[in-house]
Amino acid sequence: MNVLRTNQLAASEATTPLPPLLEVANLQKSFPVRHGLLGRPTATLKAVAGVSLQVFPGEIVGLVGESGSGKTTTGRCLLRLVESSAGSIKFDGVDLMGLSARELRRFRRRMQIIFQDPYDSLNERMTIGDLVGEALTIHGLAVGAVRRDRIFELLQQVGLGSEFADRYPHTLSGGQRQRVGIARALAAGPQFLVADEPVSALDLSVQAQILNLLLDIRDRLNVGMLFISHDLSVVRFIADRVLVMYLGKIVESAPAAALYERAAHPYTQALLSAAPFVGEGQPRQRIRLLGDLPSPVDPPTGCVFRTRCPSATAECSANEPPMRPVGPNHFAACIHLTAS
Repeated sequence: MNVLRTNQLAASEATTPLPPLLEVANLQKSFPVRHGLLGRPTATLKAVAGVSLQVFPGEIVGLVGESGSGKTTTGRCLLRLVESSAGSIKFDGVDLMGLSARELRRFRRRMQIIFQDPYDSLNERMTIGDLVGEALTIHGLAVGAVRRDRIFELLQQVGLGSEFADRYPHTLSGGQRQRVGIARALAAGPQFLVADEPVSALDLSVQAQILNLLLDIRDRLNVGMLFISHDLSVVRFIADRVLVMYLGKIVESAPAAALYERAAHPYTQALLSAAPFVGEGQPRQRIRLLGDLPSPVDPPTGCVFRTRCPSATAECSANEPPMRPVGPNHFAACIHLTAS
C-alpha cells in the first residue's frame, strides 16, 4: 500500500491551514423522469442529494459505493459536464456555479477527467497525437513544433514512446488506450483530475500499472484527484482519504487507513465484508444486506440505508442522520454511533 499523504492532517493542524483546491457544499442533482407519449415529467430522480467534500492539492480522495449510488454523476457535476441542481462548487476559491460558459472555459484546463472506458472515450478517426494535442489547440497552449514536442513529452510521461503519435486507437491495447486518455487529461496542465473508474475495464496486471502511473503523476505534479471506483481494494491502494456514497449521499468519510481498520457505518462495514480477503489474519465476517438499492426516485425517509441496515430501528425512519465525528478526521452518518 502506498505511503499515505498528510495533506488533510496538515490542513487541520497547521497554524495557517492549507486551503482546499476543491470545496463542494450541499451538491444536488436531480433528473426528471418522463412518461407517456408527450414525455411529460411525472417524477424526479435524485441522483446526488446534498454531497459535501474537499480535495486538497496533491491529495487523492476515493469515492466508493454501489452502482447507482451517484458517484459518476457527482464527478461530472464537479467539472460542470453535468449541470447541478443546487449547491456550491468552489475551485481555488472561485465559485464555479456562478460562471458563464465563457468564464468557465479558462478553468477547464485546470480541471480534467479520465473516463472509465478507454475504448469509447477515444475517437477512432483521430491519431493518438491529435487526441493528446487537442487540448493544446483548444486552449491555445502550443502550435507547430512546440505542440509536437509537448505531445511527445506527454506520451513519454505516461509510458508511451513518441512513435505512438502517428498510430490510431484501434491498434492499441486497453492499457495503452487508457494511458492515452491520461496523457490527454494532462495536456492542459490541470491541477485537479476526476478519475472515473479508470481501471475497471482493464486486466488486473494492467490495473496495477495504471494505478502506479496515477500515483506517480500525483507525486510529480501535485495534482488533486477524485478517484471514483466500486473496487475497495483499488481505492485502498491509491487513496489518502475515502468517501462512501449510498443513494446520492455521503455516509462515511475517513482517512483510508482508519476506514479500512475501523469502519463505522453499517453500509461501509457491509462493503468491506464483501471484498475479497488476501493476506494474514482472519477475514471479516460477511454481512449480507437485504434487498436491492432503493430507487432514487422514491428514497426512504430518514436514513436512506435503513431499509437494508441490520441495525435499523424505528427511530431511523424519523430523521436524516447528520455526519458526526467518530474518530480523528473520521465522520459517519448514523444515529446509533457515539460521537468521539
